[in-house]
Amino acid sequence: MSRLLITGASGYLGQRVAYFAQQTTIWNNIYSQSWRNPALAGEHVACDLAYQAQLQTLLERIQPTAIIHTAAVTPAMGLAMTNEALWAVNVQATATLAAWAAQHQARLVHVSSDAVWGGRDAAYTESDVPAPIHPYGASKAAGEALVAALNPAAAIARTSLLYGQNPLDPNTSMALAMLRGERDGVLFTDEMRCPVFVEDVAQALLELAQKPRLYGIFHLVGPQILSRFELGQALLAWNGIDSTGLPAGTTTASGLRRPSRVVVDNRATQSQLSTILRSIDDVTRR
Repeated sequence: MSRLLITGASGYLGQRVAYFAQQTTIWNNIYSQSWRNPALAGEHVACDLAYQAQLQTLLERIQPTAIIHTAAVTPAMGLAMTNEALWAVNVQATATLAAWAAQHQARLVHVSSDAVWGGRDAAYTESDVPAPIHPYGASKAAGEALVAALNPAAAIARTSLLYGQNPLDPNTSMALAMLRGERDGVLFTDEMRCPVFVEDVAQALLELAQKPRLYGIFHLVGPQILSRFELGQALLAWNGIDSTGLPAGTTTASGLRRPSRVVVDNRATQSQLSTILRSIDDVTRR
């Protein structure tokens, strides 16, 4: 019997993974984990990943045959992103899942981030060694290293800025709030990323969960390079909103320590997957 556990199922990506998992007949049971109790696809299982004993008990109870680990403490959580929380969820919980999956021969797909790098002119490939420049990136890099060491058969999926509709993604919501003057700040014109449609990532993660022969690093990012500001413009236009007046600025002027250019090459990953990781132009045209 196939049993799929989706961690972080109340998050933006986790919700979509749970939704698409329900649309297939692959899984006999789907368990959606979160620390709060929203309406989730499949059977909801409450567990705070910051407490390893809770996580271990959950794993022993449901005995998943596959795990898609989307849960993470991220910068978007603001005050919740303490070093203690970063370490407990992004590193320790990841290690617990990796070790348990290896011991029980369960498939693990671990979601990581392009934040494992600090930025450079050349594009990053799957073989490039992480070199983070802030605590969140360091925690994701540490999580990757533990998964690779504890469970070499696992898939590690790095992704970038997610966008989508119904509900709106955090990037669109931030751009809209800045445009309306409801939020301070600017969107950077010199921070380049490879944004990706959340539904493409969700489908790709489910595909990886079903293909244990695929292991190691995978880049689930879009093929199109956009600045944060250009992404904000594109997302507002997609939602029929005039972006005139959207505040723009540079990372240099902000004084913040942020990666200026993190371009991630997805060609090797795309050659192994049937799920197409589309450009934002392709997605928004449709």
